[in-house]
Amino acid sequence: MAMVFCRGCGKEIHETAVSCPHCGCQQAAAVGNIKSQSVAAVLAAFVGGIGIHRFYLRSPITGIFYILFCWTGIPGLIALVETFIYAFMSQESWARKYNSGVMSEPVHIAIRVLVLFFPVAFVVGVLAAIAIPAYQNYRLKAEAAKSTVSIEVPRHVGMVAAHSAIVIPAAKPANATLVA
Repeated sequence: MAMVFCRGCGKEIHETAVSCPHCGCQQAAAVGNIKSQSVAAVLAAFVGGIGIHRFYLRSPITGIFYILFCWTGIPGLIALVETFIYAFMSQESWARKYNSGVMSEPVHIAIRVLVLFFPVAFVVGVLAAIAIPAYQNYRLKAEAAKSTVSIEVPRHVGMVAAHSAIVIPAAKPANATLVA
């Protein structure tokens, strides 16, 4: 005994009802044409940048625009937002919008976890791609700075003080040169 939502008033009615007992609206039989919320979320996540999820959801015009503008990256960003919408939309809203009021199975929890995990992993990856080369550059500069050490030693000549620098190379610490 599955329940569906009325196309007119949105109240819950039996799936075999021809018309709504509350408002009298005629119901369409959409038994074989139910769109899965899980499939739509996965399609939007992985191939949403080219609009495959829009074709799946019976919106071919929008899908064509996704294909035409996929080179800009904008459809990919829109598909990312739609992935979150599809994964976390309530079953009732999904049934009204895409299944003519017929309820489908809920989104699997693993899909919801993946939808939350992948953007976080992407941001961490981008930050690592920026931070790791910067850190390596910092280490190279620090190693180069350690290779020579300059020490200034005051030297008194008569009444006038003169400054000298002693440079100690890292490779030969026993040899110290006095630079005047």
